[in-house]
Amino acid sequence: MSKTAFLPVNRMLERANLARQESDTAYFFDLLYLGEMLVKVLAVELLAALQTDRERHRYAAISELVRADSIGKWAELLDQLASGPASQHLVPAGRDSQRAITTAFGPDSESWQRRAVDTLNAVCTCLDASYEDMSGKKVSFRRWAHDFTWLRNRTRGHGAPRGAALSTICPQLAESLNAVIENAPAFSRSWVHLRRNLSGRYRISPFGKGQESFTYLARESEHSLPDGAYVDLDGPRASELIFTDPDLTDFFLPNGNFRNGKYETLSYISDERRPGDGAPYLLPVEAQPRSETAAQPDMAYVGNLFSNMPPLPEHYVQRAELEQQLTERLCDDRYPVITLQGRGGVGKTSLALEVLHKISRMDEFFGIVWFSARDIDLLPEGPKIVRPDVLSTEDIAMDFSQLMANPAARKSKEARINFADCLSGSAEEGPFIFVFDNFETVREQAELYQFISNSVRLPNKVLITTRTREFKADYPIEVGGMRRREYSELVAAIAGRLGISHLIDASYEEALFLESDGHPYITKVLLGEVAEEGRRVAVKRVIAAKDAMLDALFERSFASLSSAAQRVFLTLCGWRSLVPRLGLEAVLLRPENDRFDVEGAISDLEKRSLVEVLSSQGKGGEEFLSVPLAASIFGKKKLVTSPARIAVNSDLKLIQGFGPTTDAAHGLASRIERLARSAAKQMELGKDISQELSVIEYMATGYPKAWLTLAEFQRNQMSDNSKAIRSVNRFLENCPDDQYGWGLLVTLYRATDDPLAEMNARLRLAELAEPPFHDLSSAASRLNGLLSRRELVLEADERRHIVRRLRELLEGRHAEGDATDLSRLAWLCMHDEQDTEAADRWVTEGLRREPGNEHCMRLKRRLASNGSEMA
Repeated sequence: MSKTAFLPVNRMLERANLARQESDTAYFFDLLYLGEMLVKVLAVELLAALQTDRERHRYAAISELVRADSIGKWAELLDQLASGPASQHLVPAGRDSQRAITTAFGPDSESWQRRAVDTLNAVCTCLDASYEDMSGKKVSFRRWAHDFTWLRNRTRGHGAPRGAALSTICPQLAESLNAVIENAPAFSRSWVHLRRNLSGRYRISPFGKGQESFTYLARESEHSLPDGAYVDLDGPRASELIFTDPDLTDFFLPNGNFRNGKYETLSYISDERRPGDGAPYLLPVEAQPRSETAAQPDMAYVGNLFSNMPPLPEHYVQRAELEQQLTERLCDDRYPVITLQGRGGVGKTSLALEVLHKISRMDEFFGIVWFSARDIDLLPEGPKIVRPDVLSTEDIAMDFSQLMANPAARKSKEARINFADCLSGSAEEGPFIFVFDNFETVREQAELYQFISNSVRLPNKVLITTRTREFKADYPIEVGGMRRREYSELVAAIAGRLGISHLIDASYEEALFLESDGHPYITKVLLGEVAEEGRRVAVKRVIAAKDAMLDALFERSFASLSSAAQRVFLTLCGWRSLVPRLGLEAVLLRPENDRFDVEGAISDLEKRSLVEVLSSQGKGGEEFLSVPLAASIFGKKKLVTSPARIAVNSDLKLIQGFGPTTDAAHGLASRIERLARSAAKQMELGKDISQELSVIEYMATGYPKAWLTLAEFQRNQMSDNSKAIRSVNRFLENCPDDQYGWGLLVTLYRATDDPLAEMNARLRLAELAEPPFHDLSSAASRLNGLLSRRELVLEADERRHIVRRLRELLEGRHAEGDATDLSRLAWLCMHDEQDTEAADRWVTEGLRREPGNEHCMRLKRRLASNGSEMA
């Protein structure tokens, strides 16, 4: 049999060839295994080509396939995907596979489909003479899947064919399978396994025809495709039901046996079985009602305009500032596209409806058109999956045409043109507000946003609610947790309805506010738990137990993160405390870790409202990162099974060295000092502290004072003045006017016996500001001593510069000195090219101030002696 570019099939062919050498029976049954693999791969490929739609055909097909206990079910699903209602949602690049399966061929056709069907049908009639002979009929490849199902069940399932029969039919069966392998589009496509690394780029492991169409993923880092198998269909299409690893060690396909949220996967190559996660496919497709914020079926009068928007939300708590901001932006003539951005359940939709119903009572617009892509309702009793109204540009355009009763826009193309005309104001009706709720769940968000943004013209307006900030609107409005006063109103209202007001005092309400971060939905769930138990409950315990709530709020956002952003998020979740942004970067970018874009990862998390960035007050305004409690608990659950768990735990040990804090006001200094103290303790225990020091050094690149902390550590703990000098110099390169730094440098240079560097540092310190006169006098004394003892050998120009500059500083403030200070100044004059006249003048002044000063008297005698010698 011929080999193909598709690696799993090649490995099965190798297995079949080995079986052929053993016996006809072994060969026949391995050919059947190969045939089962072919049927499943053909279905998996069509499934990959199937786009998500509001009828959830893709979800329904996957749900059936993970439960399919027979190859007959796979053949049936293959038929449905190729010719049933789901087929209208296949991407264009998958249409060739659809045609290969559904096109019918007559008896005289030389097509590969006809050859595959005829040879397989001959095998079936050989085993059972009464089996329907298809040789004279027009057939499609769907018949091949039907015949193969019969053959498999007749032999492996319920029969025991004789060896003589198998010897006859094996060549025909092999020929039929070979026709499929050589010609079906699925086996000539590019298939790869993608594994994203921390840089955001992918390791590409091809198991199909080349990998050229995927190579950009190895160069670019802005993509967020989940790890797994993909097939190229004019772009990567996820293939959820074929499983392998980056090394392509084996290949698995679903094999039924769905129990307790798990299903079996089987490798036809090795006969190994592994469990698959069936939790995402537990919900029956039929059990998906419309959302409580779904659009109304028709345009009707709402206030003074036409609209299909949902009714006002019950028990809404006013958010005055946000409402005013949104109302002003919707009614002005400046911003065509406005977004409400924020975490799931934070109240974006409720806010939008409150404002839109107020606007409906004005005379600003002709209509408000509501499109809902919501697929989860966040109810007090827990999140519930619902059926979205729209998921694509086509859905939106077709629904709009129906709402506006436009008979000329019955087809997709005409509907899109009509919708674009209305957005641009070209239609007779208008102006409109077009609302797109839960924008993050639509297909091809970027394409839809470009369509909307490019088409809309004032006075029409577009309002988008979304969890992400993937695109830049004309005017984004951030919706965060409620303000404290608003939150009190929310708690009072909910507690009153639930009859638990007596359980909620000021301190418990404050705890709720802090732990929920003012999040309305989380608060509703927490108070519902209080009502159920009839007592106050620990907020953290309740949130930790609400897996469904956490998944509904964060799973979609987490899955769309880059691998670098996931790593940063999991790290932050592991330490329930504010983390210095610079410190996090230092830990994650230390030499022991692979390099990746931490700044981009943090930005990605900010876009999805998974982290909050706080700034300390005062000069510098250092940034700290915080993860809300619910997101943190979600992250900790993810960390348990994350492949990055070991690396994250290693990072956390260093981050914990900064110490816990809930207040950004203290700034970075105390965090760095705490880490240095922790390193000192580790050092005393004989442990390696190179990582701690590398973290402090990295932080110093953005927070220069950390160089001083590092210098003190090197000086006092490590007794390494040379390294301390380098650290202080790095600090002074960034803060050249810092007196403490120069003073420390003077001390260090003196300790290392570097008099020239010491004197230069002293001069710099003296020039910075007006230091105490005593410091100038001490510098003069030190320089005089070094020169007199010839411990400082300088070239003439260098000597003149140092001496003269210090002399000028002392002379400028001589009035502050006593006799000893003036004697030192006089000695500087002596070292300044033997300026004895000036030296004598200062000595005389010193003796005037303090007759009998021994230093002045000694120099006076020397000057007199020098004068006598000269005479």
